[in-house]
Amino acid sequence: MVEKKIDKVNKALGLQRQIVGIRFLVFERDYRDSEGTETADTSLCQLVQKAGNGEYVKAKKESFRCMQGAYALGIGEIPEEVSSGRADYDEKRYESLAVARQIFGNRQCINQHIYGVEVAPLDKMRDADIGLIIGTAKDVMRVMQGYVKYYGVAQNVVSVGNCGVCSELISKPFMNNDMNVSLLSRCARKEGDFGQEEMGVSMPVHQLVRVLDGILETVNLTENNRPKREILERLDEPEELGFSIIMNYDYGVPAAKYKEYCDECEKEISQ
Repeated sequence: MVEKKIDKVNKALGLQRQIVGIRFLVFERDYRDSEGTETADTSLCQLVQKAGNGEYVKAKKESFRCMQGAYALGIGEIPEEVSSGRADYDEKRYESLAVARQIFGNRQCINQHIYGVEVAPLDKMRDADIGLIIGTAKDVMRVMQGYVKYYGVAQNVVSVGNCGVCSELISKPFMNNDMNVSLLSRCARKEGDFGQEEMGVSMPVHQLVRVLDGILETVNLTENNRPKREILERLDEPEELGFSIIMNYDYGVPAAKYKEYCDECEKEISQ
């Protein structure tokens, strides 16, 4: 069922990268049993990039060259100079130690020991904790429109342009049990080879399943004719998404009809 929804959303949005799933492997046995290919000398950004291109990978503490990702996931103990903000402050990244400490605390690193992580296209995973999408600003806008249909205003969206994948797209949505949007970061764009126009959005998988419905249910309301024609070109069958694409229609049409109705009611009252 989820696999079919993912395929429909891929075609509705025209995503260039696959929707990625992240699963936390709490115990060594979970890691051994994982179907992923072990990846060495890596970063979490690279793992997400590989998964977005169709690979099924896994990593443990010894696999990470970028330890910020390992710290965010609870893989390895965080050194005091990092958790205190001292390391970032000494690098002159922030104006004061207080700012550095606040920003590190806001990363919301997972506060339990996790042995490793597996990352893969979401539709290839048996189970996942986080669903993650890297796409254009419009792709993220459409995901947000799917989210607000069912969950209302997102209360936990925070992005500071640092630790854009490990913290903002993985540990933070897990700890908050809610969506987050990320502008990514310099390291994320370098390590993951993400384009200047790309950003990210993620959430717990139980939310994403409903949000996928919301994305599809808002296609006719939010898209105009040009993107609707592009959607039709991506489909094998006209009603492959489970509904018809309606041209010359968006949320402005029912709004205009409702205004006409209100105007008629006002006339009746005034007579």
